[in-house]
Amino acid sequence: MRVCYSGAAGGIGRATVRRLLECGHEVLALDVDAAGLEALPEAAEIHSVDVTDADRVAAILEGAGIDAVVAGAGWYELAALEDLPADSLARHLGTNVVGTHTVVRASLPQLRARQGRIVILGSVLGRVALPYHGGYAAAKHALVGYADTLRREVGPRGVDVSLVEPGPVRTGFNERAADALADRSESAYVDAYRPFLDRPSQPAATGVEPVADAIVRAVEADRPRSRYRVSRRARWLPWLQTALPDRLVDRLVRSGIPGGLLSRLVDR
Repeated sequence: MRVCYSGAAGGIGRATVRRLLECGHEVLALDVDAAGLEALPEAAEIHSVDVTDADRVAAILEGAGIDAVVAGAGWYELAALEDLPADSLARHLGTNVVGTHTVVRASLPQLRARQGRIVILGSVLGRVALPYHGGYAAAKHALVGYADTLRREVGPRGVDVSLVEPGPVRTGFNERAADALADRSESAYVDAYRPFLDRPSQPAATGVEPVADAIVRAVEADRPRSRYRVSRRARWLPWLQTALPDRLVDRLVRSGIPGGLLSRLVDR
């Protein structure tokens, strides 16, 4: 299969591109990070592009013979919504949602002709919103609606759509997301930000390999599932949110249980 992967220079992207190549697939890798693309295996065909640039993405994918698309481009920064500038929220939605749409839309004529599939990289935050992750949670919640709508539209036309929803993953993403907090010393939420600055990575976070495995399974399966939830936390947290009253879930989330006690209960 010939697979287009957007966001290929990130931690999950690099692991998945390697796994796809090892499985004998061809990979067309897209990312705005040119240096990160250069670090991919030589067998990957690389294109440095901002995935929100619809015209450039369409030009790259035109006639590329794509059998599958993995939409994995993402960006986020930590902040309370009160501290989140409008341009930051726009960037969350642009990279995560619009960047997914440009790649999907440009590839759909080929995917229909080839009875292909689309794999969208979501997050548990698309199901359970956590404080100070509002921009990212909004974007990932949007992707849930996008993936469900897309699956119901293109499924009858022979294109499978899967949403991969990992819990926290060790990629360095959290550390970069926390960088902006250092400049918010006057914020009303400064005390809440301190733990992110002291320990941006979650010890219970999973590695990139299980996420890459799930993506490859979705690409290769004869009948791919509509959702692949990676890690116990990604499976338990949405269930708890559905099973418990909202106010109780709010108290549990604010207490830090999803990242502390609960992760110890469900990630072992």
